[in-house]
Amino acid sequence: MIHRHRLGSWSTPSGNTCDVYLVSRSTVSDLEFCWDCLPLRAHDEAFYRAVLLPQVARRVQEYLELVGSALVVVLA
Repeated sequence: MIHRHRLGSWSTPSGNTCDVYLVSRSTVSDLEFCWDCLPLRAHDEAFYRAVLLPQVARRVQEYLELVGSALVVVLA
């Protein structure tokens, strides 16, 4: 069974928007980033790394604490 939970929506300084979902499939969960416009501009990518990713990590942690799961972060 697949469960899709919306974590939020963010706008970059250029106006590009991104909806982020936590998609759970049995024992594995993935993040799904739905951008209005790809590829990202350089300043949008900087915003993604500096602002959006930390906020998404916080939202995932908050959601998983509500449902009683654990958060494992893998940095590539």
